[in-house]
Amino acid sequence: MARTADKLIDQISQDVADGVLRPGDQLEEADLAARFGVSRTPIREAMRALVDCGLLETRPRKGAFVRVLNPKELLDLFEVAAELEGLACRLSAANLTHGGAEGIRDAVQLCRDACAAEDTVAYRNANLAFHDAIHRAADNQALIEQLGQIQLHINAYRSMPYDVRGRLEKSVEEHAEICDAILAGDGDKASMLMRDHMMLQGKRLPSIIRSMEQQKKPA
Repeated sequence: MARTADKLIDQISQDVADGVLRPGDQLEEADLAARFGVSRTPIREAMRALVDCGLLETRPRKGAFVRVLNPKELLDLFEVAAELEGLACRLSAANLTHGGAEGIRDAVQLCRDACAAEDTVAYRNANLAFHDAIHRAADNQALIEQLGQIQLHINAYRSMPYDVRGRLEKSVEEHAEICDAILAGDGDKASMLMRDHMMLQGKRLPSIIRSMEQQKKPA
């Protein structure tokens, strides 16, 4: 039973991180049981664990939902993520291999291609690939694990600013600057650029969330 619940926890967490499940989405036990071919018992066990870790929340008589972070919680997470992402850039610049450099370059090109196509879904995936390439190049498993935990909570929100006019183009420029600094071995500059990149996005998100909440209110 525990193994089944663990697999469900991993899959549901990945669905949230990938944007398959978005903040506010309801998780139906029957749908999950049918999807995974299991009884409702391990589903409930997995949901309890995900509520305990803050990824899901329960609402009276309505069941479990992907937790919606308030603006302060979100900004707090982005502040921590910005520092960790900055550290990843610094380590990447110090530990860079040929393969690591190619991975970062390729991810930047994916971002350029998605931006040129004005494909926000493709850009979301390319953006995550860019950050993941830097994480791998940093070659620090403890850091990668910490970033992975934070990404579970913030990934669903990272693409919200992409609807702001000109944001994709600006994001590509920022990625290219970070990439150039890492490839040049300038870890301090890459770290500073990454922190600014993350916080520009993080500080914009609370206003976007408040706007979404206003739109949901009945007229």
